Amino acid sequence: MRAQRAVARFLHYLSAERNTSEYTRRNYHDDLVHFFHLLEHKRLREITPLDVRAFLADQSTKRYSKRTIARRLSCVRSFFRFLCREGLLTQNPATVVPTPRLEHRLPQFLDEQQMARLLEAPPTERWQGLRDRALLETLYSTGVRVSELVGLNLDDMDEISGTAIVRG
Repeated sequence: MRAQRAVARFLHYLSAERNTSEYTRRNYHDDLVHFFHLLEHKRLREITPLDVRAFLADQSTKRYSKRTIARRLSCVRSFFRFLCREGLLTQNPATVVPTPRLEHRLPQFLDEQQMARLLEAPPTERWQGLRDRALLETLYSTGVRVSELVGLNLDDMDEISGTAIVRG
């Protein structure tokens, strides 16, 4: 099977069976165009892990970010996984290729003035405002995650010791 037909089938699969967004399908199409532009002389069955690595190296020399390269590798893996599942290939050449290490971004935080404005933002004339302010104060003073805070129940609170059992 030709690469163009295989890509068309893959994109149809993403649309019909996986119900992916148009944006996702467009990105996958573009990623596969980049991939096959480099390997246009090869048939699908001839593509090896070395070819996938060569594609990643090419993307790196073109100064694409590690996130973009990792996303493109993920797309190529999904594409070949689909071809294997459809019985068009017996092996996925992208499975043995490691994903590039991504740089970890440091979280952003609020300074004291911003935090004070946030804590005073909910109006306290109604109970909803008091509740919102209590939630913000609890988040700020304890450092719990939002999901942990909303998961708290009255049974988790010990008013005598002033503690709560937090499950994360």
